[in-house]
Amino acid sequence: MAVQVQTWGTLGTMVAEQKEAGSKTAEFLEANEVYDLFGHLLRQVIVHQPSNPIKFLQEQLKTRPPLSVCVIGPPGINRSKYCAQIAQDYLSPAKHIHVGKLLRQRKELKEVIEAGALVDDQIVIETVQAELKKHRNTGWVLDGFPRTRVQAQALSNKDMGFCLDKILLLNTGEKVIRQRYEQKMAGLAGDNKEDLINTRLQQYQRHVISIVELFKNVIRQIEVSAGDDDQNVTYNTIKANLHVRPYSNAPLRPPRICVVGPCGSGRSTQCKIVAKQYGVVHVDLPPLIRAHQKANGMTVEDIPPEYMSDEELCSVVGRRLNETDCLRKGWVLDGFPKTPAQAEFLRQSHLWPTRLIQLMIDEEEIVNRVSHRKVDPITCIAYYRSPNSVAVRQRLVQADFDQPNNVKARVKMHIENIDRVVQTFPMVANAVSGKDEITEVTKNIFARLDQSLPTELAQDASAGGEGYS
Repeated sequence: MAVQVQTWGTLGTMVAEQKEAGSKTAEFLEANEVYDLFGHLLRQVIVHQPSNPIKFLQEQLKTRPPLSVCVIGPPGINRSKYCAQIAQDYLSPAKHIHVGKLLRQRKELKEVIEAGALVDDQIVIETVQAELKKHRNTGWVLDGFPRTRVQAQALSNKDMGFCLDKILLLNTGEKVIRQRYEQKMAGLAGDNKEDLINTRLQQYQRHVISIVELFKNVIRQIEVSAGDDDQNVTYNTIKANLHVRPYSNAPLRPPRICVVGPCGSGRSTQCKIVAKQYGVVHVDLPPLIRAHQKANGMTVEDIPPEYMSDEELCSVVGRRLNETDCLRKGWVLDGFPKTPAQAEFLRQSHLWPTRLIQLMIDEEEIVNRVSHRKVDPITCIAYYRSPNSVAVRQRLVQADFDQPNNVKARVKMHIENIDRVVQTFPMVANAVSGKDEITEVTKNIFARLDQSLPTELAQDASAGGEGYS
């Protein structure tokens, strides 16, 4: 059933002319990324505190924002190779700050390093600070820093004089780490080599947890494949997590992605993949709804979002999207907006998606998929195939909303609303077939996400755009 489009916030009290002017203004600001530009300029003013802010801002508009990114990870993960490639592709003049090399150049630290111990935090911090000051205006890739919580706290100190864009954490299995590290230390005696590997791994595992917690709103974790043949794939994932246009002076913008489609279209599967590839937050509606019900003393039920009121669902989603991790990392919104009123809420709340992906699939295929879906009442995880665990299999149930007649009703609700939802964001909307194999659907979604929009091309010097200057 189609619902009436509502207005939200102060726009609800405006006369028609004011609403039209406000809508056109908001649309212009969003299409040209003015909000992001203002956010970038404000951060630069706060960090640098210039004596002449107006002149400083004018200069900022003429230059491309320098990238400041840290890359950390366990020993033997080829971190430096990726750092060098980032510096080459994104920075001019390129500056790859390899902290390990800087420390090894100091003779007084030789014994400490060869013993596998960590160099004193203060020495490392002072070394890094000296390098960063040299390259404050040109940008840098910081390789292997921070390694401890003390170093991480120093990095977030405003006295550093920069605004950190990203921290990338490279992960891989311990077996792979040991194999690669053994290759690096082939010249050492066997016992010493094994002890050194164990020492380094213990140090890393002890400190990385506190670093991740400290930078939870900006850190992006990337799984590194074991084989050398997959290094290009890994680097493509790294580039996706940087979200930087190499030649544009546009501000750095976190992705805001909506994936919409009927129940059983594969939305959640694709949203999880997108979140991992682009380092954004997966905003999944069912867990939010259950948390909302629990917090308000309601009976916790697994109610499909289609059956919640627009006002209640918009309130839940709006609060989540305005939390720090979503604001800093960006988000992929799973199954929202479902109605024109929800789409209007995003628009009027300045939560416009940078991309909207519509998964296309026919009703017969949906009914066939969902009729095989069963839910674990304890974990609320949905299974389309029998799980390996006997205990889980025995407690699976089919939700009432997944019965064929109810599925058809939900699909009808989707069809009645989706065209008006897409029309709210015509510049960023793309349709993708959901009938193909999962990998093919993912490939098509990535292609839509990576393709530049006309407004983005207009800001890219390499495409003939004029940028903001």
